[in-house]
Amino acid sequence: MAATILGILVGTLAGRRNESRQWIRDRKIAAYERLLQSFGAVEIGMRHAYWEQREPEGIDWEEWNAALVSVSLVADTDVGVAAEQLGSVIGEFSTFPFGEPKDMAMLRQIHTKLDVAQREFVNAARRSIHASDTKQVPWRLGGPPPWGELEEIHQRDNDIGRVIP
Repeated sequence: MAATILGILVGTLAGRRNESRQWIRDRKIAAYERLLQSFGAVEIGMRHAYWEQREPEGIDWEEWNAALVSVSLVADTDVGVAAEQLGSVIGEFSTFPFGEPKDMAMLRQIHTKLDVAQREFVNAARRSIHASDTKQVPWRLGGPPPWGELEEIHQRDNDIGRVIP
């Protein structure tokens, strides 16, 4: 009888521990998804404004900040550092001279920083969720488009005298 009670107690504790781990994992995934979605919206909004030589409009800075705070609640050190870097690069981009003629070298530099910061965040988040996954993501999904695509669009639009929508 004592063995039965001990078995029930151990099973209950193990079940609660597993439930807690799953809840934390789910919260991490939700926070990481929210940050990546907000990053995409902010990056696209600022990039389009810079291309169009106008001030950025309609960027949801409150959501961006809330997404960063959400990550700070669940992130381990590596994810926190990567999120901070992502925020720093977005902050740097927000100080660009919007509304003035484009400087392609300046845009390429910030584009590279955005791309690197986004990939570092994705890889840190993946390691945080799947501890056994130590490989870097070898593909590019989402985030800033490849620089070559941006150059092609810019050249095509210059050729026809149009600003990127």
